[in-house]
Amino acid sequence: LAIAIRAVNAYEKPSLSGLDGLAPVLTVVSRSYPPQVSGSAIVMANLLRNYAGPVTAIAGYTKYAKSDQAFRSPTPVEYLRLPRFMSSLHDPLVARFPRLVSQVTIPYMRRGIARNEARVVLSVFPYDDFLVSSFLAARSLGLPSYVYMHDLWLENVPRNSARFAFARKWEPIVLGGAKRILCTTEAMQAHYRERYGFATELLPHVIPDQELANAPRQILPEPARDRRIVLFVGDISTYFNRDSLQVLAAASELLPPEYELVFLSPKSKAELDRAGIRSSRLRTSFVPREEARRLQREATVLVAPLSHKNGTADEVRTVFSTKLLEYLISGRPILVFAPEGSYHATSARDRWGHVVTDDNPAALAEGIVRVATDYRLAATLVAGALAEARRRTASVHAERLREWVVRDG
Repeated sequence: LAIAIRAVNAYEKPSLSGLDGLAPVLTVVSRSYPPQVSGSAIVMANLLRNYAGPVTAIAGYTKYAKSDQAFRSPTPVEYLRLPRFMSSLHDPLVARFPRLVSQVTIPYMRRGIARNEARVVLSVFPYDDFLVSSFLAARSLGLPSYVYMHDLWLENVPRNSARFAFARKWEPIVLGGAKRILCTTEAMQAHYRERYGFATELLPHVIPDQELANAPRQILPEPARDRRIVLFVGDISTYFNRDSLQVLAAASELLPPEYELVFLSPKSKAELDRAGIRSSRLRTSFVPREEARRLQREATVLVAPLSHKNGTADEVRTVFSTKLLEYLISGRPILVFAPEGSYHATSARDRWGHVVTDDNPAALAEGIVRVATDYRLAATLVAGALAEARRRTASVHAERLREWVVRDG
């Protein structure tokens, strides 16, 4: 198995010309990266498009994310061929043998990091095999590592599995050995402080400066049409939102007849049906990101669901969904459907989203109608969303990252 992995574990080499040779190079390692459209890829693209220092990336592939060729890499990038070449086998291999897959990847990570002349390596989680292999590669080169936690690790792995044993061993080693642990929310910072006593830095999900400059300054009018659109944008995850999307589908049947439920998701209608997400009002499609943005600006209500039943309590309390970044600058009101005590609910309430915490279709349908019909409420939510978006200005947080790199590299 190791020989087979090594045989295909080569890089597609980019051009690294044009990098500033005077400043320390930051190399980002993330299995999912543009043009693949995933939460982590969007987070990193938004941040790095506004990063003023020299930066490169080493990336892989995930078969669960679709590609959009208009979603371009913000950096020179080397794509590790293994996950793409053996995409049907890679995830089962990681699930059964995470240490082996990460171990045989280390020499190729090391070679790419050295070729980039990196002075700091930033490893992106939620991909545990890439996280461990890039951390160990950086350590073997004597380079400082940053660990950017988009989600919690140990709490999201099924118990009694090889990946749980892998996480239980390596989470304290990787986080304890990192020069900086970067968290996306204050709640995540508190979690790692309480669990391990680790100091962390806050690096939230950000919005590119140009997108903020083009964002509506007040609520956009809903287009004249005979339908009202309740819109969800994103993928379906058993642990993060599937049960809430089932409730949303049931709630749509209780809405007035002119309401339609639209999913912009890589999942087909048949896949949604198999996941128990069914409604006579439901329409689904996958569209390029620019088209998705246009549809968000025309929606009646944007819905941000978070699991009430399947997500771990710690993850629900600490996570921030990537889809909210586009919602915040859409000019249309947001409804947050999430458990009480979740980061979504506590951060949105009375600020940028109308919060529904009751886990039942009738309460959710009532919330949707209220946001759709109360113009003053909707306008207030849009104003609050723009204020929240400005707190996530990419250049501000990218500059903080650059200052860390200059200091540590």
